[in-house]
Amino acid sequence: MEVMAGVKEAVRQVNEQVANPQGLNLQLLTDQTDYVYAAIELLTNAVYVGAGLAVIVLLLFLRSFTSTLIIAIAMPISVIGTFIVMDLAGRSFNVISLAGLAFAIGMVVDNSIVVLENIFRHRQMGESRAQAAYEGAREVWGAVLASTLTTVAVFLPVIFIEEEAGQLFRDIAIAISASVTLSMIVAITVIPALSSKFLGRSSVKSAFKEGLM
Repeated sequence: MEVMAGVKEAVRQVNEQVANPQGLNLQLLTDQTDYVYAAIELLTNAVYVGAGLAVIVLLLFLRSFTSTLIIAIAMPISVIGTFIVMDLAGRSFNVISLAGLAFAIGMVVDNSIVVLENIFRHRQMGESRAQAAYEGAREVWGAVLASTLTTVAVFLPVIFIEEEAGQLFRDIAIAISASVTLSMIVAITVIPALSSKFLGRSSVKSAFKEGLM
């Protein structure tokens, strides 16, 4: 993208200083960065849709703005962590890797919602924030781990394929595997930690009353 921006600037200077005075005009016939910008827009829309659906689900079933805030804080951690993993793996971001990250947005939210919902249930039972966070995460961490491993097991072998298919889909496999794995770590660490601090008893009581009504 930086190279293409430089090319466009060079073309503009050539036209102004050399070509146009001679009655000529230099034009670009193709621009591959259009696909990159389209991939970035796809990822951005996926993040917005994923966040929006998470907000709707939490508000409908838990009726708690605090829970929604916790998910909103946890989501970017998994996405930013995926950027770091990709960089450490020596992979650049391209249309394929961005598409993989877009696919993984929904799965990133799933693990956090499962853990948070169980913690919220324990708070409704009258447990303290710390106890509810511990018990809620402890009860479902096995299910979250199993769900994550099944997803990673599908994509991880693609990383080690040396043929054309492996070269083509390696980035998408790394992006999905990294984001889903990080979402599991966030779900069993960050979500309980935030819940133990911010999931107050007042919001739980009001949500419980609304549920009865």
